[in-house]
Amino acid sequence: MRRIAVLSAATLLTAIILAPRAEAQGFAVYEHDACAMARGGAGVAAPCPGGSAVFFNPAGILSAGKPWNIQAGLTLIAPKGSFLDSASQVKTSLLKNAYPVPSGYITRQLGQKFAVGFGAFAPYGLTTEWPVGFQGRYLGYSTTLASIYFQPTVAYQVAPGIQVGLGVDYVTSSAQVHRRLDASTLPVPGQVFTMASLGVPVGTDFADVLFDVTGTGWGWHLGAMWQATSNLTVGVRFMSQVKVDFTGNARFTPTLTGLTLPAGNPFGVPGGTSLDAILASKFFSDSLLGQQDASTSITMPYQIVVGVAYKATSRLTVLADYQFTNWNSFETLNLTLARAPSIAEYEHFKATSAIRAGVDWQAMDGLQVRAGFLAHNGASPAETVTPILPEGKRMEGTLGAGIALAPSVRLDLAYQYIRQETRRGRLVDAPTPTPALNHGVFAFTANLFGASLALAF
Repeated sequence: MRRIAVLSAATLLTAIILAPRAEAQGFAVYEHDACAMARGGAGVAAPCPGGSAVFFNPAGILSAGKPWNIQAGLTLIAPKGSFLDSASQVKTSLLKNAYPVPSGYITRQLGQKFAVGFGAFAPYGLTTEWPVGFQGRYLGYSTTLASIYFQPTVAYQVAPGIQVGLGVDYVTSSAQVHRRLDASTLPVPGQVFTMASLGVPVGTDFADVLFDVTGTGWGWHLGAMWQATSNLTVGVRFMSQVKVDFTGNARFTPTLTGLTLPAGNPFGVPGGTSLDAILASKFFSDSLLGQQDASTSITMPYQIVVGVAYKATSRLTVLADYQFTNWNSFETLNLTLARAPSIAEYEHFKATSAIRAGVDWQAMDGLQVRAGFLAHNGASPAETVTPILPEGKRMEGTLGAGIALAPSVRLDLAYQYIRQETRRGRLVDAPTPTPALNHGVFAFTANLFGASLALAF
C-alpha cells in the first residue's frame, strides 16, 4: 500500500512539473500553498504541514509528523486592471483572464533529526495581456515571464530546538513579449527624417513582433528555525538570486497599413505605390526583420524572510513575517537581436519590504480556520511604470480553511484579495524616462483562489 501511494504521489508531482508554465500577475509570486496563502503568506517560523516548507522554510521539512508528506496545489490568479489616459479620458482594460500557478512537494522524515524533500514552484512570474489595439502596444500588449524552480532539499536538527535546511534550485525560465512596430517611426533610407514626414500617421502598425526566449540558472535556499520557548518559534530563510541567460528568437509578422506613397517620394517609385510593397522586403529571411536570434539576461532577486510564530492557546497560533526582496538587481532589460536594432529598457527597480501577519485557529477537530493580512511597497520607480508591469504598493487580505477529509488526507482552501494603489504611468517608449512622461493612471485589483491537497502516511 505504501509503495503504491509513493508511486502515485510521484506521478502526480511529475504531472504538476510538466503542466503549462506557471503564470501570474506581478513579477513575484508567493502563493504556493493554500494553507500558507490563507495566513497572508506568514509562516517562516511555522510552515504548514504537507511539504510546502520546501519553499517557505527548508528547515521546516523536518517535523514530528508522518514519515511521508506529499502535496499538490493550484492557485488561480484573476487580475483586473486598466489604464486611463489623462488627456483623452480613454480607458483601456486588461483582458479578463485567469492564470494558474501549480506547485508540488514531497518530503520524507529519516529519523528524528534528518529529512529530505523535493519541490516544484514558481516564485517569479509575470503575465499582462492588453487588447492588441491598445495605445501601449508599441511597448508590449502581451508579456509573459515564467520561472519554475525545482528544489531538492535537506534538513537537520543541529541541537535541541534548532534545525536548519538547505535547498539547491535549478531554474528553468521562459519569456514571451508581443509588441507592434510603428511605421511612422521608420527612418527613410538615405534621409535624416522618418516616414512620418511622408504623411504616414503616428500609430500606423506595420509589423507584429514576438520575442520568444528560454533559459536556465542555478541558486540556493537556506532556512533555520529556533524553538525559543514552548510557545514561541523564530524562523529565517534566504533564497539566493538567480541569473538566467535567455536565448531564442524574434519573429516579425507584417501588418498591412493600406497606405500609398505620394509622388516624388524618396524611394523613387511612382505616386500611389503601396507602402506595404516597399516594406515587404524587410521581412525576408536574411533581412532586417526576418526571423533572427535574440538573447537577454534577467536576474531573479534574492529574498530574506524573518518571522515568529506564537501559540497563544492550544488551538490558536499567531504568525508574523517580514520579507525583504532585493529588486535592485533588475536595473536594465537589454534584448540583443542578430540584425534588428537591440532594445534597452530602463527599469531601475528598488528593493521592497513586506509585512505579513496571520492566524491559524483549530475551530474543531478536523477543521482549521485561517485569516491573514499583508502589505508591501512597489518595486518600480515612477518613471518606469508601463503596461508591461504596472505594479505598485499593495494591501491584501486572506481567508481560508483546512479540512481533514480522512485521517491522512487534508484539503486546504484559500481566498486572497489584492488592492493596489493607482499609479501614474506611460505608454510611450523612452530611452531616458522621467516621471514627466507619465500621461495616465494604471489601476489594478485581483482575486486569487487556492486549493492544496496533502497526504501524510
